[in-house]
Amino acid sequence: MQGKRLQVAFLILFGLTLLMFVDALFSPRAVLLGQQGTDLSAQFVYWYEFGFGQLAQGNLALWNPHIFSGVPFFGGFQSALLYPPNWLYLVLPIAKAINVSIALHVLLAGFFLYLWTYHRGLHPAACLLSSILYMFSGPFFLHIYAGHLPHLAAMAWAPLLFCAIDGLIRERSTLWYLVGVLALTMQILAGHPQYVFYTAIAAGLYSLLRLIKAPRRGSLLLGLGSMYLGAAALTAVQLLAGLQAAGESVRSSGTPYAFAAMFSFPPENFLTLLVPSLFGSIGSYWGRWYLWEMSLFISVTGLILALYGAVCGRKDTRLFSLSMILILSILALGAYTPLFGLLYGFVPGFNALRANAKFIFLVAMFAIMLAGVGLDDLLNNPRWRRRLSLIVGIAGLLVGAVGLWIHLSAAFGSAGTWGQVMSGIAATQQSYLPPAQYEAQAFVTDAGLAAAKAVFFCSMTCLLLSVLLWLTQVSPRLVYLVPLIAVMEVFIFARSNRPTFDLETTRLPALQQFYQAHPGDYRVLLPPNPNSAMIMGTQDLWGFDPGVLKRYAEFMAFTQGENPDTATQYVQFSRIHPLFKMLRHRYFLFSEEGKQGFEEIPSVLSRLELIQDWVLLPQRDRIFAAMNHPAFDPRQQVILETTPDPAPVKGKAKGTATVTEEGTDYLIVEANLPAPAILLITDTYSSSWRAVALPGSSQEHYDLLPANYILRAVPLGAGNHRLRIEYEPLGYRIGKWISLASLIFFAGLITWNWGIQRKSLRS
Repeated sequence: MQGKRLQVAFLILFGLTLLMFVDALFSPRAVLLGQQGTDLSAQFVYWYEFGFGQLAQGNLALWNPHIFSGVPFFGGFQSALLYPPNWLYLVLPIAKAINVSIALHVLLAGFFLYLWTYHRGLHPAACLLSSILYMFSGPFFLHIYAGHLPHLAAMAWAPLLFCAIDGLIRERSTLWYLVGVLALTMQILAGHPQYVFYTAIAAGLYSLLRLIKAPRRGSLLLGLGSMYLGAAALTAVQLLAGLQAAGESVRSSGTPYAFAAMFSFPPENFLTLLVPSLFGSIGSYWGRWYLWEMSLFISVTGLILALYGAVCGRKDTRLFSLSMILILSILALGAYTPLFGLLYGFVPGFNALRANAKFIFLVAMFAIMLAGVGLDDLLNNPRWRRRLSLIVGIAGLLVGAVGLWIHLSAAFGSAGTWGQVMSGIAATQQSYLPPAQYEAQAFVTDAGLAAAKAVFFCSMTCLLLSVLLWLTQVSPRLVYLVPLIAVMEVFIFARSNRPTFDLETTRLPALQQFYQAHPGDYRVLLPPNPNSAMIMGTQDLWGFDPGVLKRYAEFMAFTQGENPDTATQYVQFSRIHPLFKMLRHRYFLFSEEGKQGFEEIPSVLSRLELIQDWVLLPQRDRIFAAMNHPAFDPRQQVILETTPDPAPVKGKAKGTATVTEEGTDYLIVEANLPAPAILLITDTYSSSWRAVALPGSSQEHYDLLPANYILRAVPLGAGNHRLRIEYEPLGYRIGKWISLASLIFFAGLITWNWGIQRKSLRS
């Protein structure tokens, strides 16, 4: 009976998912779910096409040579190459794979939340409502608009983790331990470590609350902690490689406070619980930050049920949710509370991340759990329906009055109270609309009228629920229309915020034609869409990725007149610096009178340069100052941070050096030198790159050093050299063996547990 109930629930959720995405899933054209111009078209289309294209050829790309003059790829987490659901990209065209992946994770999110509420003992209708609310809620579903593929995947597994925590506390079985390890493993591999970090904080707090009255707390703590240890062991290859890459990234020593404080959840956006478009729809949002991070909508009906569940629901199912909502809401507020300063200053991780608003999906998850608790009580205990009807009706009238006030105030434009509210938002400088737009009378009035319309809709929903609840006294079965209204609310909300765009808009054929007409080993600077280089086989000076190496970000900030100490993943390019020549920067994009074209930069360096003159400067600012001097010529002199061995000797003939073979993570170099020199490789330096002597080389050992702060240097002696320059981080090498051993261990544990289950069924 229980198995059949789960099957029916899965089929209902599958049907709703199919109904939501059927047009995109079965479109004859290559359309993508999401909005053009967001992270999907700027990053993930290119990342997944490159990464899984390489994987299909048998190459796990550890390094990405196409952006930032080279950057870690596998260790960047968001490549998500080892996440099993992403192996869809190996067999499906990129557009189909993206759409199927999005639909799959919407379905998984709903089904996992169903499992959690199911094991909480809620009514089947309450379980189903909770799962649908989570699938189509603002904090989860709006990330489809933004094209946040790893975000969606990471959020989908969170309910299963909390279900496993509850199961382990309740039953203390190996099965629940394995479920928890599975959920954590998948969330880690999904590709967004910030969601893993925030979910871990929530899981720790939730476990502590649950353990207060639990017997044998020591053994339970050990079991819960070992969930994370087991998942960490299974994903060690990803974790260790990722941590090593992060240790060299722009966020390795923390980020500036202003950067970390960005995308905190604005207090006024708690109103999106009632009115999702109060500050504009997602395509015309005028509130603070981005709406896909700042929406808490779980339907008006869902909110009412959550409030009802918080007051009248079973005590054992509501108290933990209330506590978690309060704590997580404070964390989501981020820089809008004094607590953030303490977290930033003293808690590891908070100074390296931004967007505390991501905690809001966990707030929504526990609020949705309360909505299920509320519906469960409403179905089983009709005594409160009449009183709830009156309260909801009064609330509906009050909300309607607010809507009328907004409507009337909007007519006065900027001079009205509504206009002053909008001016207050603009004054925070945390909106991405031009400031002048907030001063336009037509815009202020239109925004107010749209907000009033949305508030009126909320009011009508409350009044409809009030009438419906009142009528349940006559016909009790009408109460089942309450969750139906909630489902209709979130489904319509989700469908209206689910655009598509054509894959061809990411192809850039004019650029492809230019590169084909101008072959060579060089780099360009294409600020509007640098990641496109990943699918065109070209190389860009910059890119779109939070994992940019710190050295490189500091250098780029310096070239644009910014403070290297505050360098981030964002640089506003205002000039073509002469030092770009040493990065093989041959063309830059210009715009004149509405036309675009490429201008060639003469005398850029080659991939390999042999240099006999060097200077020792171990300090960053001194290196930058020396390179910025007009007399510095990167063809003739290299700046090193340690003494080279062997040291170069000046002579007339430098010799030759060529690349005979290369891949994403290596290049093989053959060189012939009459005298010692520095082999300068004009690709980005990372400490995980190493030089290995190949058979026939005259030198047994090679050092790979940072040169000119951001490039690679290999000291070569006189003679013939054959060496392999390779990127294989120590974390990756160690992690793959830990992961393999853990995989064998857990396969054995699963087999053993399955055997025990079979024996118990037979007996």
